[in-house]
Order: sequence, then structure tokens, then C-alpha cells
Amino acid sequence: MSFLNNLRKLVGMKPTGDDDKTLQVKDKIRGLSFTDLLDRYNACEDEAEKAVIFTKLCKALPDSLFLCVFCYDGEDPNARVNDRTLHATQGSKRLYAVNQDAVTSGNPGYRLAKKTDSRRMHLRTLVNNKTKQEWVPLFTNFSKLLPVFGTNFRIALISFEEAKVIAKPYAGIIINHGKDSIKLSAEELKTIR
Repeated sequence: MSFLNNLRKLVGMKPTGDDDKTLQVKDKIRGLSFTDLLDRYNACEDEAEKAVIFTKLCKALPDSLFLCVFCYDGEDPNARVNDRTLHATQGSKRLYAVNQDAVTSGNPGYRLAKKTDSRRMHLRTLVNNKTKQEWVPLFTNFSKLLPVFGTNFRIALISFEEAKVIAKPYAGIIINHGKDSIKLSAEELKTIR
């Protein structure tokens, strides 16, 4: 607790700002990668602690790298493709060295592309059957992506910042679609920097 909060407590006033538990949670999660934070978030049952971890997750997003499924401009979006190349967007290249281990976990044999392709990429989206909202799915590793899409699609590495721009006309971004997914609505995406 800060010096001012100790004084407030001494004179019978309610302390402001972070409480001891919040500070302990912040100390535990400081310096963790996005995937480590996501694992802690999904395992956490305490709502206050979960809120602190979520805030830290959002702060880690701009420096995080994700996998996405896409097709090139002019390709049939419903066609299955046998492409074992792991494509990379411009923004993902600066993040690859730091995020490589997490993103390539569970890789069934995709190799990083040696050349860049100048064709325009279109990310595949998921539509919620009930609400008809369209979401941009991102994945933290192959183990999360393959159960949803399989291996018959093109896969790329993408920075969160690039995905955020692409997701503007959609309902938002969903990270690791499935039981433990994180949904970031279009409104929430505006606040993440």
C-alpha cells in the first residue's frame, strides 16, 4: 500500500487505488508473455484477479504475434489449399524472434516462407450462428488453430496491430476460438494501444 493510502487508513479514510491483493496479482503477472497471461486468465476463478490479468493481457497484445487463416486475393475462399508454408505479414516480422516459440508450438510441419508474396491477403472469419456477427479469429499456436480449421488452408503470422485494422468492419477479434476463447469487441479494440 502506498504512503498516502497508509495515511488515509490511519485517519479512518478508505484507501484509494490498488489494494494489497491487486498489487500481489500485478507482481505475479509482471513480465509474463501473452500466452502465459492467457493461461493464467483461463485458470483463474477469482473475478478481481481475473480483471487485473485481463488488463495486463490487453497491454501485451500490441507486442504479440498470432496465427491466422487466410486466402489470397482472387482465390476461391471456400477452396481447400495444400500449402505448408507459414506466410508472414510485414508487421509480424519484427515480432517473430520474441514470439517464435509460442506461435510455432504444435506446428505439424509448416515452414516459414523464404519470399514475401505481394498478393493481398484476406483473413477468414467466423460467423456466430445465433447473432450472425462476423469475427476475425486469431490463434496463439497451432494446437489452438488446427482443431478449428485443419491443415487445408493457408496460415499466416500476423501482428495484433495488423489484425486490429483488418477487424474494423467486423464484430471484433476472437482469440483461440473454443472453450477458453477471448472475445474483443470492436469497441474494446479501440481502447487497446
